[in-house]
Amino acid sequence: MSPKKIPLWLTGLILLIALPLTLPFLYVAMRSWQVGINRAVELLFRPRMWDLLSNTLTMMAGVTLISIVLGIACALLFQRYRFFGKTFFQTAITLPLCIPAFVSCFTWISLTFRVEGFWGTVMIMSLSSFPLAYLPVEAALKRISLSYEEVSLSLGKSRLQTFFSAILPQLKPAIGSSVLLIALHMLVEFGAVSILNYPTFTTAIFQEYEMSYNNNTAALLSAVLMAVCGIVVFGESIFRGKAKIYHSGKGVARPYPVKTLKLPGQIGAIVFLSSLLALGIIIPFGVLVHWMMVGTSGTFALVSVFDAFVRSLSVSALGAVLTILCALPLVWASVRYRNFLTVWIDRLPFLLHAVPGLVIALSLVYFSINYTPAVYQTFIVVILAYFMLYLPMAQTTLRTSLEQLPKGMEQVGATLGRGHFFIFRTLVLPSILPGITAAFALVFLNLMKELTATLLLTADDIHTLSTAVWEYTSDAQYAAATPYALMLVLFSGIPVFLLKKYAFK
Repeated sequence: MSPKKIPLWLTGLILLIALPLTLPFLYVAMRSWQVGINRAVELLFRPRMWDLLSNTLTMMAGVTLISIVLGIACALLFQRYRFFGKTFFQTAITLPLCIPAFVSCFTWISLTFRVEGFWGTVMIMSLSSFPLAYLPVEAALKRISLSYEEVSLSLGKSRLQTFFSAILPQLKPAIGSSVLLIALHMLVEFGAVSILNYPTFTTAIFQEYEMSYNNNTAALLSAVLMAVCGIVVFGESIFRGKAKIYHSGKGVARPYPVKTLKLPGQIGAIVFLSSLLALGIIIPFGVLVHWMMVGTSGTFALVSVFDAFVRSLSVSALGAVLTILCALPLVWASVRYRNFLTVWIDRLPFLLHAVPGLVIALSLVYFSINYTPAVYQTFIVVILAYFMLYLPMAQTTLRTSLEQLPKGMEQVGATLGRGHFFIFRTLVLPSILPGITAAFALVFLNLMKELTATLLLTADDIHTLSTAVWEYTSDAQYAAATPYALMLVLFSGIPVFLLKKYAFK
């Protein structure tokens, strides 16, 4: 069946949204060209380059694999079984999202330097990332069809075989989106790996800029990361396939019969979940409280902390609203009007996600100075950078909701003579409101923690919670940084709680 023809207004809208996303690519191409062929070959084929690329890819693979396994395990545990403390754990398991990765790394390395290197980096980043896999997988588990699972069990297959043959294929869209999001984030991670002294491709790019002040070379190295990102995006498309997971039969999808775990199973579940919470939230938060109580490296002004909090809150909220408004038409077009244009415009933000935040910030600095100087070093440019950085996060969450929405609902609206925009506004949006809420919460949380672009695009005397933490930590003023970090962690817990309590009902 051929795809429906996309409305002209939707085509124009997604092209308009995609236009600013091309700015970093133009910047990278222009700066890379200025390097010269001989210098480019010398840089790309030196032994150090392959070591850095190997470090980056192994870290990306390790963190992504562990995060997906932990996310699926938690989702299955909460959706299929009943055990003591389930309600508490089901809400608390998302709290690692509240702690920025660089803050978590700072707390761990203040305890022991043994977390430096590959295994420490993989452990800490996995503990920070696995909720990004758990949330969409749990949402998908609530809506998958049980008939395939029942048929598989009736044919004599074990529960493990049934999982791989009947359950996992239905979870592919949610898993694929999580893989894409986590893997691409690992490609461009800088703050955490720098604190843990783990050399990656991104640290090399930052060193080229910060030590050599060589934007051209940094852009060339970014072009390599973009190529790696293209491979990841292509691989995710193959993994996802064309399967649809929405329920299209009569009636409603039957809920899975929840089973009560026996005592050994309950003990195992509680130990497993408690370990995740202890490593991901309790220890980092406890270290922050320790620095707050006994640290003597500096004092803080309550007014300064409050100003940074209000500034972080306002700019993050505006950035999240812009991101959701732009993600909705991109995802709707790619899901309902799938063609070459809609698919690749939908994938463009994921390619951009492989560009380090520093390069995105530099591209916006370059274009704002040369073409719109009035907005240079204003929060307009910061919000635009936020939209470019975290659009994929909104897309992955919204896609799960839209792919589970029956097409018949829109077809009924069309038979009544209603237009595409009216159907989208009155039928589609209310139906995917939980997904919109989840997308807003996830984007907002990450914008509160965003560091690199904010540092470059704001004036030196303007601080958010994240930039204040980073600057005090860089000067080893841990006690002075702690109030900002605690405010960031505590406030981020509110949308995480609301996200888990209401967004995935």
